[in-house]
Amino acid sequence: MQQPLPFDPNIYYGIVAENLLRNFGNHAFFMADQALQKMKALGDDEGFDIWLSIHEHLSAKATEAIVGEEAVLH
Repeated sequence: MQQPLPFDPNIYYGIVAENLLRNFGNHAFFMADQALQKMKALGDDEGFDIWLSIHEHLSAKATEAIVGEEAVLH
């Protein structure tokens, strides 16, 4: 029997970030910031960590779009 693959939530956070950028453009960053503030106010540490990861993916995807995947930042 084949062993189940480990679950990697980063794949899904990347998909969420791509969809937010596609649907809302730069407003996606504002939405992620609002979600982070709400999770912090609610004391939802797990939700905060999820949205923090989504925000990191948003930043990475925006950087790729501006700088390009082949560029090396020093």
